[in-house]
Amino acid sequence: MTLDLFQPIAETQKERVNNAMKEIPPHDPGVYTMYNARDEVLYIGKAKDLYKRVTSYRYSKSKKVQSLVAQVARIGYEVCKTETDAVLLENLLIRSLRPPYNHANKKTETYYYISSGRKGYKREFRLSMRVLDDYSNVYGCFKGHGRVRKGLGALLRFLYLADAKIKSPYYLPAQLLNRLTPMRFSVAMKEGQWMLVHQLLSGSSGLLIHDFERLAESMDFTDKFSRSYFMNELEQLKIFFALGPERNHQLKKELNLDSDLIRQEHLDDLYAVSSSGVFTERI
Repeated sequence: MTLDLFQPIAETQKERVNNAMKEIPPHDPGVYTMYNARDEVLYIGKAKDLYKRVTSYRYSKSKKVQSLVAQVARIGYEVCKTETDAVLLENLLIRSLRPPYNHANKKTETYYYISSGRKGYKREFRLSMRVLDDYSNVYGCFKGHGRVRKGLGALLRFLYLADAKIKSPYYLPAQLLNRLTPMRFSVAMKEGQWMLVHQLLSGSSGLLIHDFERLAESMDFTDKFSRSYFMNELEQLKIFFALGPERNHQLKKELNLDSDLIRQEHLDDLYAVSSSGVFTERI
């Protein structure tokens, strides 16, 4: 085998990162962008210390990071006043540019509001993708098409079970037997039950779930399937409460938000700047 001693040796990972930095980033919070040789955006990241974060790519052992660095030709950055500003700018750029090496915040999601109001002797519940002004109580927004519709469906089925004391899901109204929860449904409620529903949807208390659990355990269902059906509905309600209302309630307290409602365009950004989400690396 003949060796060409004048053939240039491929850049090491450290050299590639050093050469890609046209300017040395400062020790400030901000957002950095990695480009390939065609000046296409590969990855967008945030940092509370731009210098430390960008230079850390020199030594990463992650296969995914090494694959990214192998394609990087230029690294740009933008300094932000605060860490929160960096998070918000990162989310905005990822949603706009959809870089191939970013995975979080690219997927199109569904965000629902749940509204409720008295309709005669029943209470109506309404799903919508905007705030409806003609309802006295509005909650949300809540993220996730399947999770929200399954969660509200479970709530409606248990409210119906508590009122009608049915012994099988086959006695549920046809609308509640559909795979997808109806966008609008009215149900009778026991006296005093509305406050527990309000607390659940606002995320301040999950006492209603415990009431439903005791109800399911005490019911004389016709068969094992019926019991299993309602226990599964209970799990769907627990998941919705934990990842929807309860999470929103904690977010409002943590960030001292003035409004009871969170707008669709703000929810992901607020999740990102909360203590559980700030500067968690995604690659």
